[in-house]
Amino acid sequence: MRARPERMTDHFELEDLKFFEPDGKVGLLATLDPEGLPHVTLVTAMQAQDERHLIFGQFCEGRGKRYAEERKKVGFLLMTLDRRLWKGTALWTGKAQSGPEHELMNRKPMWRYNSYFGIHTVHYLDLISVTPGRDLPLAAVARGVLAGALRGSLGEGRIRGTELGRGTELERPDPINPWTRAFIRKTGNLKFLSYVAEDGFPRIVPQLAATCPDGRSILLPGTEFPADLARIPAGAATALFAMSLDMEDVLVRGRFEPRRRGGVIRVDWVYNSMPPVAEQIYPPVDLARKVEAF
Repeated sequence: MRARPERMTDHFELEDLKFFEPDGKVGLLATLDPEGLPHVTLVTAMQAQDERHLIFGQFCEGRGKRYAEERKKVGFLLMTLDRRLWKGTALWTGKAQSGPEHELMNRKPMWRYNSYFGIHTVHYLDLISVTPGRDLPLAAVARGVLAGALRGSLGEGRIRGTELGRGTELERPDPINPWTRAFIRKTGNLKFLSYVAEDGFPRIVPQLAATCPDGRSILLPGTEFPADLARIPAGAATALFAMSLDMEDVLVRGRFEPRRRGGVIRVDWVYNSMPPVAEQIYPPVDLARKVEAF
């Protein structure tokens, strides 16, 4: 039976706003890079301003905030520590380096007592759509972890050998290095998929059961949010953001190949989004050529 798409609304429920206020939550921002490809950024300082607006605070530089300002269309996900989540779309409308929202962000415990830096800019978003709050489907995650382990060990075909067995492909270095592969495979780490929907807005979909069977592919077992996965066309650009509760994270991107259940991402780009220096890992960047002025 085909999974039904989730119900969407154009506002937050008033009683839900209090869940977005604590620093201890997962906040993700999906944006579009200059080529229109999905990009995902961890933004814990994100909350609803009211039922139809969001704000998020910026304390370090990175691509995601710049992309939001440049391209306007964003996706977001908010998940509390008890794994209740909201996800949707919004439009970037402006930013400020002072004012009541700026003061609000810097009064929060994480920033108020930070001796090194605080929130220097607040960004404003108009809500377009959001799913009503729901619990993360942990039973589906568990089924996916088991299915991913089985399919990965059996090679979901030999994901690499059979389908990428063209000599020139195998001669190139693997995009996913051993650290990244182990990080994505770790069961306790959180993983979220992003793709660009037909309306041009990036979407974020939890995929905690995602695993990494080899150095070139991400396997999505398809037990979590199957209706979202079914809407992604073959060959679409997709990004997978993986993070630990120790605030380590990595972003990979590649083309989506649907399967009877779930799908596979053929990774061709890897990005370190952790401070102090967010930088592309694969394809390798000649850092010496990036220096333009001293």
